[in-house]
Amino acid sequence: MTRHVALGLAAIALLTELGWLACTDGTVGPITAAILASIAVLTITAARIVAINTVTRILVGALFAGSVADRFGLFGTPDAPGVSWGSYSRFIDYTRTLMPSTLDWAAPTVGTIATVLEAAIALGLLLGIATSSTARAAAALLIAFATAMWTSVGFGEMSSYGVLVVAGGTAVLGTCDTAVHLDRLFQRSATPDAVGSVAENPR
Repeated sequence: MTRHVALGLAAIALLTELGWLACTDGTVGPITAAILASIAVLTITAARIVAINTVTRILVGALFAGSVADRFGLFGTPDAPGVSWGSYSRFIDYTRTLMPSTLDWAAPTVGTIATVLEAAIALGLLLGIATSSTARAAAALLIAFATAMWTSVGFGEMSSYGVLVVAGGTAVLGTCDTAVHLDRLFQRSATPDAVGSVAENPR
């Protein structure tokens, strides 16, 4: 996907989200609002400012990390303020609501796969590991989530989490430069050894 296409999709998602907020009684939480605002700035600047790109990448990574932490009760028990699940069993129950009733038996497996993928995406975005590939994987996973939510619990609940906007934002992140990459630090630390090896074994 090119950056122009990704920016177009992010802009459409943002306009759709704003329309939903303006025309309904829909709301988003403060954390989601901050991330949506960051993606809006990312889109308006056409992902040309590395500092903004990097902040957005880290915020989205934190969102994925928080989602995983929530389902293991690290933010509180179920029904506590700001807690979506509060326990892994409750997360599996929610996963079940997103799936056709004939596939109820697969909910634990699907939930586990989603959790592993989200944890890997969180690490990749937070630490800057294979960021382009990680961001694209995040976009694909979020589009899958959006499809499942829209067809099961409805457009409103999907929008309350800003899923389409975050999907658009991660698609843009998959096409642009960011800073603070752990994998680049590894590459730099390996460079002197590579140079020394060439010096010791000239051809």
